[in-house]
Amino acid sequence: MNKSSMGMFGEFKKLLGHSMIYGVGAVIVKAISFIMIPIYTRYLSAKEYGVIEILDATISIISTVLTAGFGAAISKYYFYYKDENDKNQVISSALIFNLLIGIIGSLVLCCFSTYFSMAIFHTKEYTYCFQLMFATLFFEVCFCTPFSYLRIKEASFLYIIIMILRVILGLGLNIYFIVFLHLGIYGIFYSGLIVLLLSSIYLVYYTIKNAGIIFSFQKLKELLAFGWPLIPSNLGLYALNYSDRFFLSHFCSLSKVGIFALGCRFGSILSMLVGQPFTLIWIAFRFEIADREDVKEIYARVLTYLEFVLIFLALGLSLIIKDVISVVVGKAFFEAYKVVPLIAISSLFFEANSLFRIGIYLEKKTTWVPLTVWVPILLTLLLNWFVIPRYDVMGAGAIKIFAYFSMATITYFVAQKFYPIPYEFGRILKMIFVAVLIYLISFLLPSTSFCVSIMLKSLLTMTFPVLLHLFNFYDQKEKEKIKELYLWCKKRLYAK
Repeated sequence: MNKSSMGMFGEFKKLLGHSMIYGVGAVIVKAISFIMIPIYTRYLSAKEYGVIEILDATISIISTVLTAGFGAAISKYYFYYKDENDKNQVISSALIFNLLIGIIGSLVLCCFSTYFSMAIFHTKEYTYCFQLMFATLFFEVCFCTPFSYLRIKEASFLYIIIMILRVILGLGLNIYFIVFLHLGIYGIFYSGLIVLLLSSIYLVYYTIKNAGIIFSFQKLKELLAFGWPLIPSNLGLYALNYSDRFFLSHFCSLSKVGIFALGCRFGSILSMLVGQPFTLIWIAFRFEIADREDVKEIYARVLTYLEFVLIFLALGLSLIIKDVISVVVGKAFFEAYKVVPLIAISSLFFEANSLFRIGIYLEKKTTWVPLTVWVPILLTLLLNWFVIPRYDVMGAGAIKIFAYFSMATITYFVAQKFYPIPYEFGRILKMIFVAVLIYLISFLLPSTSFCVSIMLKSLLTMTFPVLLHLFNFYDQKEKEKIKELYLWCKKRLYAK
């Protein structure tokens, strides 16, 4: 194996190492948070679950504007500067800006809580809920810089420890407020506010302690110049993610919103366990390796390997989800299982889109990013208007696949115009074909008990990498690495 190949796999190893740390942490966080699903679906009605989803969607959209695209901007300019003092100025200036914008935005929005309740729910009943949500908005905005700083410093263990502690505390408070005090949806907002308050105090302290307080108006201008063009695209992403909830609420009911939201929660497991952990380290890593001679090959292979993992897990999730939901959730939410495969498929295109953007960022062509989002969102809004009234949750799930596919396609062609990368689409199509084949075979499995059904479907899922070998998917270097891994595992097994 040549030196270039060895170096490329070395970079993959580094990326994989941090992604696995984030991934393991995400698994723990997700496992803990999933404990709440039986509680939510038994102590809250589908309507109340729908209200929570609408409120979360609203606050997410607003926070996107207030954070001003700083997540990507901080990573870009932190590595752009070589002097440590300049790097600290980037972090400190961003943090100060986030704090000021966060508190101003939260105070102003709280004054319009009644308006938001009337505009979205056509009643003043949820005014207090909006007040609580806008109070938490300040802390959400404050988190932007500290979390970016942790990723840049590759402090993956600290990041995950903080996330796990937040989820454990939130879980305990949710159980206390919902199960024992019977506060319903208010209990969720109370626990969220407490958790955000405590964690933000530490994160802001950590950032100031390490980066100092060194404000630079010039650095802030650079961050804003890079980040502001991303706001429309980030808003578009949230519109793609959450607009279906508002259409379901308008044309169907809040109960349908709750069922769809629960299906999305299960379907988004791929993004939570793979996509998000990967993105956390990829945001900084993609710029860190930009000067390598073989960087385009690395970018192409990263997409192939990421899609391999996503397709593999999407297949397994789609096979077992009906069995899982029948056991985990209340009867009012059972229909959510139909949505899950659609959301899992949409994740394949959503995560691909984030990788396609690399060329746009490297060439500083962020003014093109809104085009890659707003064309798909306009098409999606149009489809939502006509499809959701007729097909409700299933229509919303199908539209989400179209939304992310169209977004990824447009992003790909725009990015290739400025920075062409030889992605391995032939290999990705092979993976999709094999996954579809296995999914169709699953319909031949007999109906049986929960445990037997899960076991059979899990075994069927495990044939995915084997069938890929029969379709000549793996190249010589990958076969050598697989063989090395096999021999290492065999050696370790016999050593015991």
